[in-house]
Amino acid sequence: MSAAATAPEQIRATAQSYVDALVAGDLEAVMALYADDATVEDPVGGGTVHEGAEAIRAFYSSVVALKIEAKVLETRVCGNDLLFNFEITTHFDGGSKATINVWDLMVHDAEGKVSSMRAYWTPENMS
Repeated sequence: MSAAATAPEQIRATAQSYVDALVAGDLEAVMALYADDATVEDPVGGGTVHEGAEAIRAFYSSVVALKIEAKVLETRVCGNDLLFNFEITTHFDGGSKATINVWDLMVHDAEGKVSSMRAYWTPENMS
């Protein structure tokens, strides 16, 4: 392990920091987790990979505008990879809501920033 390696605890903490930022609607806190040249694919197989800070900011600006609740269910750290399962509930006008069970895979760089995020969920994971 090189001196530049990120500690597993720091990588694991990204899951809660990410969920907290989404719930708070804090775009800057979300962006602080990502490297400038990161990629985001949400959902995987959806056809769109957001590349670089500008594209990622545009993607998350609509996400943080929503009224959401979320909780981390499970985390696994292997090397610089963080795999975590969380549940996110979006509340809509009129009292309706949608809950999605998501697995995110976040690859971290040597500075502990997320260089790649891939979200695994489909409509069958919604309730």
